[in-house]
Amino acid sequence: MSARIEGQPAYVLHLRAYRDSSAIIDLFSRDYGYLSLVAKGLKSSSKSRQQWRAALQPGNLIQVSWQGRSDLKTLVDVQLNSTFPLRGNTLYCAFYINEVLGRLLQPFDPQPEVFKLYGRSLLELSSGGQIEPILRSFELTLLTELGYGVDFSPVESAPEAYFIYDPEHGFSQVSASMGPHPKAFSGRLLQQLARAEWDAETLKLAKRLNRLILAPLLGERPLNSRKLFLRQQLG
Repeated sequence: MSARIEGQPAYVLHLRAYRDSSAIIDLFSRDYGYLSLVAKGLKSSSKSRQQWRAALQPGNLIQVSWQGRSDLKTLVDVQLNSTFPLRGNTLYCAFYINEVLGRLLQPFDPQPEVFKLYGRSLLELSSGGQIEPILRSFELTLLTELGYGVDFSPVESAPEAYFIYDPEHGFSQVSASMGPHPKAFSGRLLQQLARAEWDAETLKLAKRLNRLILAPLLGERPLNSRKLFLRQQLG
């Protein structure tokens, strides 16, 4: 008999059509980590499927039940727990966070601290918090929780120096004799970043540093959320 899980708290990360009337739902669950479910007959006009469609929107917190022995489980029931009022740029930010999690989380690997981080980030976005600090904090904390955290100790005693960052070896100080280095980071700003002291310069540095670290982890395929955001800005 197939194993069945009842009433598991989970966030909806992504939904895509599957066959004629079904969908595959990517979830981030509290106790089972990242997983995908088949929601059969999701396009049906029945009341239960209408309720399912309302609950299975990206970013929603749900209580979900599933069964199955394969990696692709079958949705049995879903109840909406809470939703976040995300619109405009905050909605695209949520798409970005969802896509990053979908790329970096390993199936069925519980990440309770990342689960809390995700909910906290959505709450901050929906409550009118400043977008850039929320995203940069999310990226840095996520990297730490997944074992790719930034070690700022090499910059602690050298605020006037400049450093380059290698994802495998961390920070190394640039020799003054080399002159200006196009990829160097200011020690002073790195110290501010380590203390989460956000200003325009620190946010710009954090974005550049985080992209450098995330690039090999996310792979070469471009993020769809970035393309959608750029299209929205240009449109």
